Amino acid sequence: MSATRSRPRFDPSLNLYRVLDVPMTASQVEITRAYRTLIRLTHPDTMQDDADRKRAEERTRLLNAAWDVLSKPDVRREYDQTLRNSAVNEVLMDRYTGGAGASARMGQHSANRPKPKPPSARVIRAQRNAYRSAVGQLLLVVVAFTGLLLVVGLVLGTLSQL
Repeated sequence: MSATRSRPRFDPSLNLYRVLDVPMTASQVEITRAYRTLIRLTHPDTMQDDADRKRAEERTRLLNAAWDVLSKPDVRREYDQTLRNSAVNEVLMDRYTGGAGASARMGQHSANRPKPKPPSARVIRAQRNAYRSAVGQLLLVVVAFTGLLLVVGLVLGTLSQL
């Protein structure tokens, strides 16, 4: 056996506090109570139907994983730090990528975010008009610049002949 004790690994994309339905500030007693209550309600041995049993087994795996991390103070502290770091990283990514940060990539919190409504016909018309206006202004600048180049070329050509 090695001298160093290996810690159980945890998935930082999974919010174990949500699995146990407790706040991050929950005490050890609250975590224990929530775990025991949920495990009692969802234990696979209490299910009769095979489909219910499979769902219960998956739920029990999640509950046990949450318990393994949150029941040990040193592992919980490490997990909390990982959660804080990922939250800060997500905020920074959202700020610099226009909202397509870590949560969109990992699928986290997507259930909590409301689905964007499709734009109304008035908004679509306004966007089209703005696009057409921008394209028209760009074409105007290109034509003006081309005209300026022609005039400069003609002036330089006339001066070189003198």
